[in-house]
Amino acid sequence: MPIERETIIERPSSTETVVVDSGSPFGVIGGIIAAVFAVILIVWLVNGGISTNGDTVNVDLPNVTVTE
Repeated sequence: MPIERETIIERPSSTETVVVDSGSPFGVIGGIIAAVFAVILIVWLVNGGISTNGDTVNVDLPNVTVTE
């Protein structure tokens, strides 16, 4: 009667290296500039935006008729 042998081979677990691209520094600088620009624009609009310093602006609009 033959003798059966069982061989167990344990391999070390493989490790994976994940490289994450943090993006270019120009994107970060552009984001900061865009955020500062947005804050300045919001402050400008809250403070009156394009204003006429209290003067009245008259706009003459043409009469428009719609026909089918």
